[in-house]
Amino acid sequence: MVKQGEYIVDAKLIQQFLLPILNDKQKKRLQLDRQVDFSVQGPQGVRLRGNAFFQEKGLSVALRIIPAKIPDIHSLGFPEFVIDGLTKRKKGFVLICGPTGQGKTTTLASVLQEISSQRADHIITIEDPVEFLLPSNNSIIQQREIGRDVISFEMGIKAALREDPDILLVGEMRDYETISAALTMAETGHLVFSTLHTNNGPETISRIIDIFPSEQQGQVRSQLASTLSMIISQTLVPTIAGGLTLAYEVLVNNYAIANYIRTNKIFQIPTALQTDDSGKMVQLEQSLAGLVINKIITKEVALEYAKSEDDLNSILKANGIQ
Repeated sequence: MVKQGEYIVDAKLIQQFLLPILNDKQKKRLQLDRQVDFSVQGPQGVRLRGNAFFQEKGLSVALRIIPAKIPDIHSLGFPEFVIDGLTKRKKGFVLICGPTGQGKTTTLASVLQEISSQRADHIITIEDPVEFLLPSNNSIIQQREIGRDVISFEMGIKAALREDPDILLVGEMRDYETISAALTMAETGHLVFSTLHTNNGPETISRIIDIFPSEQQGQVRSQLASTLSMIISQTLVPTIAGGLTLAYEVLVNNYAIANYIRTNKIFQIPTALQTDDSGKMVQLEQSLAGLVINKIITKEVALEYAKSEDDLNSILKANGIQ
């Protein structure tokens, strides 16, 4: 946190700021739920994503600037085979995971922007709220916002089955109903993108399965084994030059991974990821090591973010870095 001057923004000023921005539904939700998500575009074209909420001293608001220009996917830091896996896929379930504020929305916006420039697809997004405004290019893109255009993620996904999309983006998989509907959508031959607040591939798979009642988990494992395409877990790490850069783990579903999911042996997936020789999967430690080798981040930062310090040290040692 960096203090910006002596001026204190109080609850009264926040209320004056919010009243012209929130619509009647959002104001009602703020009063009933004591919090609300929203987005707003300022007079200079700057878009903000916000969360208004009540706390001990009254009304507060957290705001994030949404860049006016969506980054080119080739500028994000993913290797070319990952970009191909994200943009050339025609069906399946693709998940972008990581904690809040780690660039998941930016990655998805970049992917859809690239797809829309390459293909003539019908793309529907369901978001809460709509953040990046996606250019249609060669595709038709329709962005639906929770509360404004559709009641819930679940209802938006079910309606999408009758709206003839090629690609569906579900902004966030928050609950049982949303995950169940998204799995069904992927099962019917659509390409479904979504996000989850998890740290890695195995944890993501476990989270999805565990949200279902025990009597349904066998069926869900089977659905996930057949529809899952790729899980990218990403995090932003501080660079030597200042600023942040992307580190990532890539888990691609293959026969072995699908079998582990189907037979409830998720605990074996990290070993499969570590020993994969297809060149299509990436350990977080491999990504971090690459950033150290290219002098983008320090070894100390890499060790701080690594899941396994031993794995990271082994990779660095093999590349002559002690």
